[in-house]
Amino acid sequence: MKTFLTFTSIAIAVLFYSGCTSDEDRTAFENPATLQTPTELNAAPLGDDVVLENMYEAEVVKLADKTHVQVVTVIEGTGRVTLEARFRGVRDFGLGFPVYECELVDDAAEAMGGIAQGMSGSPVGPPGRVMGALAYGDNFSKAPTRFWVTSIDAMEASKAHQTFEDLRNAEHAPAAPSGINSMYTPVKTPLMVTGIQPHRLKQLNPHLQDLRYESVQFIAGVNGAPGAPKIETTSLKAGDMIGAAIATGDVVNVIGFGTVTQVYDDGTFVAFGHPFTGSGKAAMPVYQAVVSGIVPNLQASYKSAAVYGKPIGSITKDLVPAIVGELGVVPDMIPVKINYDAGSGESIEKHHEVAYGHEAFIPLLVQVTLDALRQAISPRTVNTTITLHFKETETVFTRSFRSTTSDGSSDGFQIFEVIGGFASIFANEAGKATLKEVSVTIIDTPQIMTAAIHEVISPEKIIPGESATFKIMLLPHWSATKDGRTIEREATIDIPVNFPEGNARLEVKAQYQSGGDFFFSFDDAEEDVPLPENLDELIKQKKDALIDPGSILIKLMPPDDFGFGSFFDSEIPEEDLEPVEPVEIEIIVEDFIVTGFKNLTVNVTMPDAEDDVLVE
Repeated sequence: MKTFLTFTSIAIAVLFYSGCTSDEDRTAFENPATLQTPTELNAAPLGDDVVLENMYEAEVVKLADKTHVQVVTVIEGTGRVTLEARFRGVRDFGLGFPVYECELVDDAAEAMGGIAQGMSGSPVGPPGRVMGALAYGDNFSKAPTRFWVTSIDAMEASKAHQTFEDLRNAEHAPAAPSGINSMYTPVKTPLMVTGIQPHRLKQLNPHLQDLRYESVQFIAGVNGAPGAPKIETTSLKAGDMIGAAIATGDVVNVIGFGTVTQVYDDGTFVAFGHPFTGSGKAAMPVYQAVVSGIVPNLQASYKSAAVYGKPIGSITKDLVPAIVGELGVVPDMIPVKINYDAGSGESIEKHHEVAYGHEAFIPLLVQVTLDALRQAISPRTVNTTITLHFKETETVFTRSFRSTTSDGSSDGFQIFEVIGGFASIFANEAGKATLKEVSVTIIDTPQIMTAAIHEVISPEKIIPGESATFKIMLLPHWSATKDGRTIEREATIDIPVNFPEGNARLEVKAQYQSGGDFFFSFDDAEEDVPLPENLDELIKQKKDALIDPGSILIKLMPPDDFGFGSFFDSEIPEEDLEPVEPVEIEIIVEDFIVTGFKNLTVNVTMPDAEDDVLVE
C-alpha cells in the first residue's frame, strides 16, 4: 500500500473542463438526469423516490460477517445505481470514531475499475439503509476490493461540530481533534483543474504539498464540458454526485467531485466520508454533477465527471468524518480579474472567482490563464501589477514588479508571495485581511529588459563640502539596445563638510538580485522596522518596502578610521573619533531590471592651495 496520500500522480495530464459558465453561454442539451445507466453494467437502478434510512452504530455492530450491503452511487449520467458488497466488521483506525470494513463483490463494477475516486461519500448499508459513507480503500487493490466506511454517526456529528474558524473569536478554544494515521488511503476526491499544461505540473507540485490537499487527487484532463440542462433541480439525494468549487472562471476551473451520503429535512447534507481539504470552516459553492463513466487506472480508478447548471448550495464545514453542506445558500467568492497585454497595446480580460480559504489558488489560476493566452514559451520581460481590495479597510494595496523569464513561471510565484503576505494567518500578524477583489494586469514585451552594471567612473578628487558626480555605465541585453551599446546614468552626491580625507570605498549595486529565471528584491535589513499594529499599517509598510527593479544604490563609505569599521592604526585617539555616516543616493533606470555591483576606492581630499587662487 502506498504512503498515505502522495501527490505523485499529479503528473496525470488530463485536461478536464468543469463547465461553470452561465446557461446562456452553453449549448443546451437534455437534462443529464434523464441519461440511462449503460446496459453493460449489471447494476440495479435506484428510483428517485427511494429515500435511504439511517442505520446507526448500535445496529451495525450486531450485523453478522458477510452480511449483504449495497453501495449507492452514480456510474453514468446522474442516475443512482446499487453495487453489491458485503459487511466484514467494525474497525478502529484511530480517527476517534469506528469505521466499517466491507468488500465489493460486484463483478461488473470490478471490471470497470472497482472502487474509484469520486465514489467517496457513496452511501453504504443493507438495502434501503445508510450505515455510512464509502471513504477509504487500498491502492493497487485486486478483487474483491476492500474498502472502509465512515459511520453515519460520525458524519452527523460533524453538522454540530464547531470549527476552529468559529472558535477563533471565542475566549476559549478546545484542543485540536485527532488526525488520520497512515495505515490506509482515503478514496481521494478527484480535484479537476482545467487548462493546466504538462510543463507546469512539476513547477506547481511544491506549492501543492500541503496537508490540506492530502485527501484530493489533482487531475488535469482533455474533455469538453457538458452544457447546462434544460431542466435544473436544486435538490439532492443520497448517492448523488456533486462538485465543490475552489475556483471557477473563463479559463480555469478547480472542482472537487464526490458523492452525497445523506440529505436532511432542514436542507443540510453530509458527503465524502473524509475531509476535502480539512479546513474546518468552509465556503465553497456546490454544483450538481454528471458522470461519464469510470476511468481505469492501475493505482486508483476515478470517475470522469463534470458539473452543470448553477450552484445549488455551499460546503459550510470540512472535517475529518465528512464535509457538511447547505442547500439553497450560495457563498460569496473572491472575484479575480486578469488583464493581459502581449505588448501590442490591446488587452484581453478574463474573470474568475476563488473560494474564501483557498486564496493560494489565485496564483495558480493566473499562471494557467496566462499560459492559455500566451500560447508560446518564449523569453520575455513581464511587467505585473497586482491590486488587492479588502473588506476591513478602504486602503488599497498595489504592487508592481518586473521580471525576465523564458516561460512566465515567475508571474504566479511572485503573486503567491503577495497574496500570502495578507491571506496567510501566520504571515499576517497585524490584522484580519479579507480579500474583496483581486485584479492582475500583466504586460509582456519581447525584449529582455536587463542591464548589468558595467563600469563606474569617479572624479579624480572628491572634496568635502562639495558635490561629486559619478558616471554609471550599464550594459543592456542586446535585444533591449536602442541608441548605442551602453546606457549611461549620472549620480551626484553632496559630500558632507566633515567627511574625512583618505581612501573611501564607493559601492554601486543593484537593489534587485538575480533569482535564476526571475528577480527578487534584496534587503540589507540595516534597520529595525516596527511591527504593524493593524491592517492599514501593514499595507503601508509593504508599500514602503517596495523596490524598483531598475534601482541602483550608490553609497560612499568613509575611511574605516572615521566610519563604523576598524579603529586600528589610527593616529587620533579612539575617544576623539567622531564616526561619520556613509552618504548614499538612489537612481532608477526606467523600464529595466538592473543587476550586478561594483566596488572601487576613491580619493577624498581637501582642495590644493593653488585651487583656491582666483585667476584674473
